[in-house]
Amino acid sequence: MFWSLLALLIIIISYYILDWIIRSMRIGKANEKYILITGCDSGFGRALAIHLDSVGFHVFAGCLTENGAKFLSEKCSSNVATFLLDVTDAESIQHALHFVKLRLPQEKGLWGLVNNAGVVGTLGAIELYSAQDYKQVINVNLLGPVEMVRNFLPLIRKSQGRIVNVSSMCGRFPTGVTPYSCSKFGVEAFSDILRREVYNQNIKVSIIEPGGFRTGLADVDVMIEATRKCFERASPDVQSHYGEDFIAKKKEVLSNMSKECNPDLQPVVDAMTHALTARFPRTRYVVGNFAKYFYIPLSYLPDWLSDWVVKATDME
Repeated sequence: MFWSLLALLIIIISYYILDWIIRSMRIGKANEKYILITGCDSGFGRALAIHLDSVGFHVFAGCLTENGAKFLSEKCSSNVATFLLDVTDAESIQHALHFVKLRLPQEKGLWGLVNNAGVVGTLGAIELYSAQDYKQVINVNLLGPVEMVRNFLPLIRKSQGRIVNVSSMCGRFPTGVTPYSCSKFGVEAFSDILRREVYNQNIKVSIIEPGGFRTGLADVDVMIEATRKCFERASPDVQSHYGEDFIAKKKEVLSNMSKECNPDLQPVVDAMTHALTARFPRTRYVVGNFAKYFYIPLSYLPDWLSDWVVKATDME
């Protein structure tokens, strides 16, 4: 019995050592590689653009606003080319494709595409959401990456590079932000299918699943105002069901969650960087204590048990 346990322990330790060695292997020549990032106005996208610039990559930073583009232009070196990009607009994506092609060296492909642009949307209840609430979030979070991949895949194929799609812990275990969770489940499905489809093209696809980070997306006041509008357009009967304190309760939940979120975005930037630079990148990167130790483990529990936890902890 002792020798069997010892042998098992050696096997487990050997596995983790080998895994660490493999995951530590990196690609070279960062200064010869070009990476496109969407959603660089703030949060993960901005932080990643600044970091990749600092280690020598050439970066195409797509920003929704002039202010976002101006900040990065002033903050970064000439290796970062900023441009305006709305991932919900076909013409804007075509302009981005033209912008990138003009600046890529001849016969050079795009090494990485990071689909980071995203919105959270409204926190409410299912019968309070309109179809437009879903469309607004899905157009950015899901159809945006779909269209970016569809248009830029030839350039990625040219370099046999990487596609990194930003999902969420809500893409594995949905919470009360229904349109957002639906969009992130879609990102997970799209990424899994894409990964298998481009496998023989030597293109790697990774999914980033952050949870518990404080970014500009989760602005409590903005989300509560959107929730208030959803509530106010509901019928008196529905409003009566949820009660006059519905908005106050949602604000308390959001405020408490925001306080617990980590303002340090570096762990997510590190995960994205690994997906772009590792010789053998992971399929999924679960980042953040909320995601690692609460939400993702919940996704493996029996439904009856995870449902009980959700209600007991007032997560909805």
